[in-house]
Amino acid sequence: MNIMTVSSDLDDTVLACADVMQALTFKPQLVIAGFNTHHDGALLQHQLAALDCPIMAGSSCLGALAIQQRTNAQPQTQAQAGLVLWALQDAHGSYGVGYCEQGDAPRHAAQQALEMALQQSGRDCESPALLWCVLPPGEEEQILQGFADTVGPNVPVLGGSSADNDVSGQWQQFNQHCCGHQLIQVAVFFPSAGLGLSFSSGYQPSGQQVKATQVQQRQLLELDGIAAAQRFNQLTGGSIEQQLQGGNVLSLTTLHPFGRRIAASAGTEEFLLSHPDAVTHDGGLSLFSEVEQGETLELMTGSIEGLVQRGERVLQNAIALLPSGQQPAGALMIYCAGCMLTIGDQVQAMAQHMAASTDIPIMGLYTFGEQGCFVDGQSRHGNLMISAVVFGQ
Repeated sequence: MNIMTVSSDLDDTVLACADVMQALTFKPQLVIAGFNTHHDGALLQHQLAALDCPIMAGSSCLGALAIQQRTNAQPQTQAQAGLVLWALQDAHGSYGVGYCEQGDAPRHAAQQALEMALQQSGRDCESPALLWCVLPPGEEEQILQGFADTVGPNVPVLGGSSADNDVSGQWQQFNQHCCGHQLIQVAVFFPSAGLGLSFSSGYQPSGQQVKATQVQQRQLLELDGIAAAQRFNQLTGGSIEQQLQGGNVLSLTTLHPFGRRIAASAGTEEFLLSHPDAVTHDGGLSLFSEVEQGETLELMTGSIEGLVQRGERVLQNAIALLPSGQQPAGALMIYCAGCMLTIGDQVQAMAQHMAASTDIPIMGLYTFGEQGCFVDGQSRHGNLMISAVVFGQ
């Protein structure tokens, strides 16, 4: 199995595409790409179609992470490259990419996209080892259900939701054939070697719990019978006092999301996070993921130092979960855009920690939603999460 990560910081889209394509040293069997929205997705798609292989791409907040294998003494690392390609060649594996406009029926569209990917792989009667998705934000839970309808609930789904640079809706997705803003895209992996998967957050429970007493899809209307924004403000010592009449609270809540406990092995627990992004006109909180009415939520706490170190920990955990005796060949990662924006200038330190810990090519996307599975095997959509897929030799 051959894996390469190549990147370009050239502002001119045509030149950037030429830059990354010329850097490839083998004919790819599959390409996954991430890009800053200062590049036009349609022009990227037109240029990269010359690779003549399945392509799957999504925009990434302020660029994408690129870690290349060492050429001299140090790995080449770009924390926020304008264009990144992750290329794979696996003569004994099978891969496919499918896509479908989300439309008004995201669950059905997800089924169609996955069926296309399976057909392209040539193994449409088998269960893949992995689904990797690039999705438009907003309906991820329905999309995951559509994937499960097609291949069952036990195939792990990882990936993320496309992002732009300012949450203005400029995210894009493209593949070998088309480009759009609402494309569901999924790749199926039948690799010739094993995989190591990790999905985690860099947050800790605060010990403060609330009940979601009134919920409407992705809006928390009441917590403990009190207007959700007011209750959150009480729990966090007045962190959103100035926004209680309505407004954006995205940056104010990044270190204090809600967590839902997910039972793991040996009595341990994981937390799936939901990130409040705004106070509604009636005092509710809108979220980037769904919460069930009656659920118990835990207020979580995070730190910049913890988020800087967490990428390396998630990567190393995925490497440790490779089948016995297999060495890592490369990795795909997802790092929440909200976490990236919170650590600010330390994003380069986060990338350097990962690069120093292993000599493999890595691409990472900064996303507006994260898909992954804990050790219980069920794939879920969360916020402020970090994931890694490591491919064995």
